[in-house]
Amino acid sequence: GGHVNPAVSMALAVLGRFSWSKFPLYVTAQLLGAFMGAGTVFGLYYDAFMYVSKGNLTLQLAGVFATFPSPHLSIGNGFVDQLIGTAALLVCILAVIDKRNNPAPRGMQPFLIGLVVVLIGLSMGFNAGYAVNPARSLAP
Repeated sequence: GGHVNPAVSMALAVLGRFSWSKFPLYVTAQLLGAFMGAGTVFGLYYDAFMYVSKGNLTLQLAGVFATFPSPHLSIGNGFVDQLIGTAALLVCILAVIDKRNNPAPRGMQPFLIGLVVVLIGLSMGFNAGYAVNPARSLAP
């Protein structure tokens, strides 16, 4: 499986479409991948970060590595926001990969799932950004 999201791995395991014995390894790899991605971004944009922050790395740059709730967002609404966004992602992924559905053309599943992620971010990103991936929120 090419899932890089612990929520997707867990949902697939709960539904019996993914082995529970592989679950801890996948989550560890997903978190490690998020750390490596953050490190790569930091290395690539180090000069820009130093320029923008005038050599003093501040919280204003943290949004590159993590998602933060908007100031207006309560804890309750933030939880509901993430619950709905993650549920929408999981429902769409399950619909795309279900062999009983009218199948997408071969090789289109990754594109369709990526499109779903973009649409969730565009429609629900105002409250907390693209935070529907626990690996992105927990690792960096």
